[in-house]
Amino acid sequence: MADLEPHTTTAFTYIPAPYPGAPAFQFQLTRLTDTLLVWVGTGGPAAAEDDDDAPGAGGAEKNKRLASDWAVAMPSRGNIPTTATPIFRSGATDTALHMAQRLSKRFPPNQIHLSLSLPSNLTAPAGPGLDPYASKALLVMEKKLVAWLTEELKE
Repeated sequence: MADLEPHTTTAFTYIPAPYPGAPAFQFQLTRLTDTLLVWVGTGGPAAAEDDDDAPGAGGAEKNKRLASDWAVAMPSRGNIPTTATPIFRSGATDTALHMAQRLSKRFPPNQIHLSLSLPSNLTAPAGPGLDPYASKALLVMEKKLVAWLTEELKE
């Protein structure tokens, strides 16, 4: 008989800024049966523990949201390719959509729910508000996220 007890675990980590001028990243994982809910935001390690900066408190954390840029992706099965859909987009880019697709390819059979709460200078499609090193920061962040998820899923 199958075990029907719910199995939910959570994990959190902080990644320092990959280079000067880049933001530090925070990752949170909620693991369910065959589902990974991943949140990625920016900020220092004390931000998660400091009550004065809690969301809505008017501090540095006030712009962090669960569904700022949110997508879900299903891993491929047989001849069906990886599928993904944006659940909520706050801008013109599909950063979470494409990243969720890549994560679902790396971590089958898990469905990936990915929520990105990143500053607009990292996710802007183009223009004066775009950080010239944004793509580098996002690439480093995704590599660190994959390494961290790999470690967390071993347990």
